[in-house]
Amino acid sequence: MKSFQEFCACVTEEVKRRLGDGYETTLRTVRKNNNIELKGLTIRCGDTNVMPAIYLDPFYEQYSEGRTMEHVVEDVIDVYRENRVPWETEPDMSPAKIRESIQFRMVNRRMNEEEMATMPHLDFGDFSVGFQWVITTDDRRMGIVRITNEQSEEFGLDVEEMTELAIANTERVSPPRICRIEEVISEMLSECSSEDFAKHGKRPEEFGMPETMFGAEDDFPMYVLTNEQRNMGASALLMIPQMDRFRERLGEDFWILPSSIHEVILIPASRTAERDKMRQMVQEINATQVPPQEVLADDVYLYSEFRAMVPELIRNRMQARAAG
Repeated sequence: MKSFQEFCACVTEEVKRRLGDGYETTLRTVRKNNNIELKGLTIRCGDTNVMPAIYLDPFYEQYSEGRTMEHVVEDVIDVYRENRVPWETEPDMSPAKIRESIQFRMVNRRMNEEEMATMPHLDFGDFSVGFQWVITTDDRRMGIVRITNEQSEEFGLDVEEMTELAIANTERVSPPRICRIEEVISEMLSECSSEDFAKHGKRPEEFGMPETMFGAEDDFPMYVLTNEQRNMGASALLMIPQMDRFRERLGEDFWILPSSIHEVILIPASRTAERDKMRQMVQEINATQVPPQEVLADDVYLYSEFRAMVPELIRNRMQARAAG
């Protein structure tokens, strides 16, 4: 069996060979969230400047489990063709377009300390809040760019201005979404193919709601907070007015279990186990179930505690916007 380095080199060469003339393949190391490095394969056709990065790490796991190199290469080419976006003009990267695309990016403070030093951001508790903008064309998301200090200067925007823009843009294009956890699981199952189910050796009807450490789901309400895109959805916690309304709807405070940078779990405070047990559960799930680059935090928080920690700049702007 090939080593990971040998595997990546082989896939890169074979993909280029199969695609033929006019295609250029490049293998590079990409630093992701939480200082995790992945191997990304980019494929250029012609003189385009926008290319999807195909991460080879999960393909190597499949190869290690017995999938042949031939099938892996076919899968990589399929992913490229599915994500290759034809467009008549290059994406709009004008200052006006960037301003209407800026959103929050909330990550673990300790694990991203080195990277955040190069970016405009706000720190609080276990978290850092930076900014990102989304590249789109013809209403299709093509990529996400983390805003660095250099880009902030180039755009002529400071942290206060980007905070204002991120609030407005989140309300407009990525509003918070809160659903019962069984609704989310049902949606996920409906998006799975028969091949996905076969991989687990189960039929769709066998994927029921499990008993949790707190009791049966029918007796224990759990909610998932994310955004419409299910991408960096934990940042929805910063939308104070919406979270306050959810607390009012529950009629009580609630616990926040940071399941990943993309979503968090919310549980009514009166319906939970001990804090130490919940913290232990989050740490165990982070260590075994969540991809390392998607881990948000190992602790749990009451919403009232989290709300008080949110930077005053964000809280004041949120409340002023809600009042206006």
